[in-house]
Amino acid sequence: MPVYYQGRVRPVLLGRGGAYSRKGMLGKNQVKRLMESPRLIAGLGVAAVLAYIVWIGGPYLRSIIVRDAAVTTWINIVRAPIDGYLDANPLRPGERVKRDGRIASIDNPLADATPLAEARAARDAAIVRLQSRKDLVVQLERVVNDRTRLASDYADTFRRQLDAKIDGSRKIVAFLSSRLELERAQADRMAKLAKTGASSQSAADAATSIAIEHQRILTETETALAQELVRLDAAAQGIFLLDDGSEGATAQRSLEMARLELERAKGDLAVAQAEAAATQAVADATSDIHRKQSTAIVSAPPDSEVWSLIEAPGGGVRAGTPVASWIDCRILLVDVPVSDVEVALLDVGAGANVVLEGKNTTYHGSVLLLRGSAATLGADDLAAIAKGRRPGIGQAIVELPPDPAAIAACPVGHAAHVDFPEIGLIQVILARLRL
Repeated sequence: MPVYYQGRVRPVLLGRGGAYSRKGMLGKNQVKRLMESPRLIAGLGVAAVLAYIVWIGGPYLRSIIVRDAAVTTWINIVRAPIDGYLDANPLRPGERVKRDGRIASIDNPLADATPLAEARAARDAAIVRLQSRKDLVVQLERVVNDRTRLASDYADTFRRQLDAKIDGSRKIVAFLSSRLELERAQADRMAKLAKTGASSQSAADAATSIAIEHQRILTETETALAQELVRLDAAAQGIFLLDDGSEGATAQRSLEMARLELERAKGDLAVAQAEAAATQAVADATSDIHRKQSTAIVSAPPDSEVWSLIEAPGGGVRAGTPVASWIDCRILLVDVPVSDVEVALLDVGAGANVVLEGKNTTYHGSVLLLRGSAATLGADDLAAIAKGRRPGIGQAIVELPPDPAAIAACPVGHAAHVDFPEIGLIQVILARLRL
């Protein structure tokens, strides 16, 4: 259908939806020709490859450009050792633990003191029994000493008495021997005179009878002397025989009984000493237990830093309740978000260049731990989590070398930039493409 416009006729194509100009018709043809152009297809392919490369290397590029890692360290939770109440002045977060290791104190005014009282009572009773046994042993030792002297004096007196008797008996025997010789001589003379008729036979017999009687007396005296000598030998062996043959060692028997009682008392004393020592040990252990149940401290290693107070100062806690957390600033780590491909390419011990936010110093650390995105460490293990941590991202834990300035500053939670010189974008892409 012709249309008149400024004196010229221009053809116009009418379609179902309205009118289309020749210019529009030419645009569709150009698009069709462009779609059939090899350059366009190649350009689109290159663009698609570049987009895929960016998608694959995005996490790597992000970790290189953005400081999404964080300085961290291991988190340590301390729990209440007993039931009780926290003191009102614990160490606050950020404070360093002193040499005594105290973070907070816990007092338990309701601790049961009955076992301690019973243990101390048993100890006191054992000490009284021990002292009684000691006094008894001292008394018996005194008795034994007295009876030892008495038995010694008795033995000396007994021997001296026997010596005197023996000496007297020997003199009597000598006297009787001389008398017997005279009587025998007299009897012989009277017998001779009787034979001559100068004397009667009765006088001779009387003289003989007197000699025989003196012989009997001499024999009895010699027998008594022999018995006294036997008694003297027996006394030297501690056997004291009386004149009637019975034993007279009463003092010795009394001494032996005293010694027996002393040995029994010493045995009882040893038992009492062992009992006193045992009850003292029980009392000491019970006292120590009571002290630990009455008061305790929530502790951490000296020079560690209090990270957080979980329970409020002055609050009541049960045994085993988490009270506080602490960190050791001597162990500085970096939580680095990495892709699972980088986790696969890295090895434990691999080098890492670390720059902290706002610092120019480069720390040369090493990879301590690698975790895939399905098993990353969280707040239960680490004091700080990288801000780039999100689902689907793996984890590399880098250990920083000891540095006195960093230990003193303890930059846990600070952002950091981490570069792994052993891997690059090309290795990541090739690993993702399995080439």
